[in-house]
Amino acid sequence: MQTAGKALVYVLVFLISALILSPLLFTVAGSFAVYWGADMYSAGVTLSWYAKVFEKFGHTIGFTLVLAFGTVLVNTVLGTMAGYWFYRWKSRWVFVLEELLSLPIAVPGIAIALALIQTYPAMRASGALMLVGHVIITFPLMFRTVLGTLRTKDFRTLDECAATLGAGPMYRFFHVIFPSIRGAILSGAVMVFMLSLGEFNMNFFLYTPLTVTLPIGLYEAYSTLRIELGSAYTTLFLAMAIPLMYLLHRLNQSSAFSRNGGV
Repeated sequence: MQTAGKALVYVLVFLISALILSPLLFTVAGSFAVYWGADMYSAGVTLSWYAKVFEKFGHTIGFTLVLAFGTVLVNTVLGTMAGYWFYRWKSRWVFVLEELLSLPIAVPGIAIALALIQTYPAMRASGALMLVGHVIITFPLMFRTVLGTLRTKDFRTLDECAATLGAGPMYRFFHVIFPSIRGAILSGAVMVFMLSLGEFNMNFFLYTPLTVTLPIGLYEAYSTLRIELGSAYTTLFLAMAIPLMYLLHRLNQSSAFSRNGGV
């Protein structure tokens, strides 16, 4: 009976995995087709669609990476320091403010984009407004990750012991707290990068012809009605996203990260 139960679990896992992965595998396969018709490779195999992706949308890759790394840099500082401050702050209002700071991840990106356009219209042309938007929607990921890790152990005692020895706030953070939570910070940074990399809803309202991101370029690639071009673009996007997913998995599985509390 137990063996049958295990077999059923394996079958379910296989079916669910096939359901999720099959569309992606077909998309990757279609990116090498000259023409994706009733028979995918009836017209032959080619790499020309990848060349066309870089020709038409190559600039979007560079801009997206700069935007994502900028978002990670800002939120690593803001989210980490905010999490540390909230951990040390003793007030009955701390949980209320936590929820307020976590709201952006629950608000539709369209709503945030429209609010930003109405509030800071002059920042849109340069792309700075898009950076502000990405920082807003990804901030809760870093903030919650760091704060949750700090609450898994009694870091306050370590902090207070360092203070009694004469260490200042900045020294205590960088030499006592930071080494213990750097795994959580790195994990939060990877999640921030991934969310920024794939954000579409907000970008659709904030982008200009000079600030096109990967998801917007992907939308435009499919809107050309050449599914082979869109498939090649999707494959390149997956080539960037999958290593990040693996890195996040390794961080969560590493013993050092587990000792520090995890996410």
